[in-house]
Amino acid sequence: MAMNPMQRKANNSFLLGILITLLITGAIIAFLIFQVMDLNRTIEEQEAALTTVYVLSDNVKSGQIITNDMLTTMNVFSSTVPENAIGDVEVLSSYYLADEQGNQAYTGYKFKDPNNTLGDNVVQDSEGFIIYSEDDYNALNDQQKSQLTDTNNAQYITRQMIVGNSTIDVNCEIKYDEEVAAYYILIPETTEVTITRATSYNYTKELLEAMPLIAKIDMYANTVITPDMVAEGQLTKDDVRKQEYNIIALPTQIQTGDYIDVRLRLPDGQDLIVVSHKEVEIPTIKGVESTNCIWIDLSEEEILTLSCAIVESYEMTGAKLYATRYVDPGLQNAAQITYIPNTETMALINNDPNIVETAKAELRRRYNEDIADGNDKIVRQSIDDATTYEDPEEAGDLVAEKTEEEITSLQDAREDYLDSLV
Repeated sequence: MAMNPMQRKANNSFLLGILITLLITGAIIAFLIFQVMDLNRTIEEQEAALTTVYVLSDNVKSGQIITNDMLTTMNVFSSTVPENAIGDVEVLSSYYLADEQGNQAYTGYKFKDPNNTLGDNVVQDSEGFIIYSEDDYNALNDQQKSQLTDTNNAQYITRQMIVGNSTIDVNCEIKYDEEVAAYYILIPETTEVTITRATSYNYTKELLEAMPLIAKIDMYANTVITPDMVAEGQLTKDDVRKQEYNIIALPTQIQTGDYIDVRLRLPDGQDLIVVSHKEVEIPTIKGVESTNCIWIDLSEEEILTLSCAIVESYEMTGAKLYATRYVDPGLQNAAQITYIPNTETMALINNDPNIVETAKAELRRRYNEDIADGNDKIVRQSIDDATTYEDPEEAGDLVAEKTEEEITSLQDAREDYLDSLV
């Protein structure tokens, strides 16, 4: 049947609409294909521009030891990272303490278990310590932790030990040998078929090749690591203990994580450094920071030296024992010690079997040898002269009186500072 002009016009319009729709659809499809191709090309270019770098998995304070468990790898664009960012495991390994098998150092806890809370089948080291990873230690409940003693941080390397027909992993603490200036681990061995607390071990000493990795500056999680941010340093020595002091004059705005020198100012104006470059921890009681107390880690030598300086500072009218704060502790080197302990402290060091031989040697060198035209003897003589003019019978009362005054004044200053933060 023949179409009338109106039908023909409508049909032509319909066909034209279909054609236009197909053309538009084709154009859109072609555009999308080009966009996808361009996107794929961009992705390929970006993937080619990615580089693998090591970043921190947690916040790190200046001076803190960085072990393998504190780092992770991340793929980032090359243009966003420094050229010397550490991404090669071989480069990173050169900064790590590692054993001859390439096993890396980790940070965990060492402790003693006098009540046998953890059972019999745990390996103790030659000093009776048990070493756990941080995860294993945190998995213990509060009651178990409360039974443990002498708990402290420890760097360790995990090695295997044969027990009967089984092989078990043991954590070996990393220690420092002063005589050969090298780090080492003691690997336990036993001929027993089971492990108990009474198990006897033979220990094989294995020297390590590298130094530990130390943070030079404060860094946050996901910070890209470069060689400029880290340095090789020494692990905590066996004789280091956390000491509490409340008779050292503190900077008003001191806080946990700051590094200080403890100095002794003499009545004649001399200013001597007693201990240097020590990280401060402010103890808290019920969530409130102490106003006058600090904790610092000191070696046996430093403990005795500072104890001597404390007593002498109160035997001298006008003397002051105080702390100064480092501006950039990660970049600033420790100050040279200039305070010389007295002969009574030297006698204590020589008679105390707990003092390491290196501490004895260092203090003997400071006290007996002439350095820089005899400055060490000049310094010691000036302290002796300042203490001899006081009446010996009144020295004890003077110490007690000035200690009480010092504690009161420091507490008032710290309370004023803390109140200003509220």
